[in-house]
Amino acid sequence: MTEITRRQWLIGGTALAGSLMLAQNAHAQSVTIEGYTPTPENPIRMSANENPYGISKAASKAMHEAHQYGHLYSGGGARGPLTELIAIMEKVPTENVMVAGGSGEILKTLALMVAMEGGKILAPNPTYDDTFMDYSNRRGIEKIWVPVADDLSIDLDAMKAAYTDDVKIIYLCNPNNPIPTVMHGEKLKEFCKEMSQKCYVFVDEAYFEYVTDPNYQTMIPLVTEYPNVVVTRTASKIHAFAGVRIGFGFGSTEMLAKIKSLMTGSINGPAMWGAIASYKDTEYQNFVLRKNAEALQILYDFCEKHNMRYIKSNANFTFFETGMDSKEVNARILKHGILIGRPFPPKLDWMRISTARPEDMQFFVEAYEKEFFS
Repeated sequence: MTEITRRQWLIGGTALAGSLMLAQNAHAQSVTIEGYTPTPENPIRMSANENPYGISKAASKAMHEAHQYGHLYSGGGARGPLTELIAIMEKVPTENVMVAGGSGEILKTLALMVAMEGGKILAPNPTYDDTFMDYSNRRGIEKIWVPVADDLSIDLDAMKAAYTDDVKIIYLCNPNNPIPTVMHGEKLKEFCKEMSQKCYVFVDEAYFEYVTDPNYQTMIPLVTEYPNVVVTRTASKIHAFAGVRIGFGFGSTEMLAKIKSLMTGSINGPAMWGAIASYKDTEYQNFVLRKNAEALQILYDFCEKHNMRYIKSNANFTFFETGMDSKEVNARILKHGILIGRPFPPKLDWMRISTARPEDMQFFVEAYEKEFFS
């Protein structure tokens, strides 16, 4: 066996520390961080609707302390307190709430459920095409796509008209993604009540914390009365848990039991304790909302300056008309060290962009102006 000298150990430790520093820099992704320069290889990420400020200090502290429970399968008993906290916040019984390793796990399970039971998916177009839709594609589930209205909002009347008896589930993202519009609360509520008598109605509320439209309503209160309605939420956005993975499902006890019976994943204990701290940390959430509004205003001002159509956002991203293929826009802006959204057919001359820090949004508009308007 080769012996490792103290010098070799120290050299190895230094190399490890150096690699950690490089990794940290590679994920800096903000012009506000000293020593960071955006490059095509290490760009500012404005592509995945991530929270650019990261996990709150309170959540980080809670997760660090929770590692003492790392040897326990139950995560130290966090599931009960987290479920109760969310139930109190949403004013529903705890039996109507489930915790998962990110809402994506629930989305995929719902797609699997549809594949097993048979039937089609009815959805607006465009909408969030990852996770639920991607998984359903792999299961060979047929889709009925309904174009959004002229103002790019989800057209519930058109959705209702497109329904056929072989539809198993209606998928609605509210706010929608990549177009951050919301549906009128009362109209959506009546739609869910009516259509849930015919099929499952699934409402994905991943961005609800960012909503400013006074007509918006969550559909969570419906789950106690309408067994075919299911709603999901996530800690990935405002709470910055995208890589930590915590999500929630809301439904009847029967619906949640059916979903749980098909799930194969488990939930990270420290992540649950971190979520408890994060959901209680309203000061941090308000900070993120203020900064998000600042970043959006920079984009709005830029679009108005150049007479570009854009959507007033109810999320941490917006959608604007580029007038050219989104792949070309993406490639050209990447040269400036900025990564923006992927194409969203059929709106290929529109672009989704995540709201990074205001300083980074200013960097983006200056780069865009230089690339496309100079």
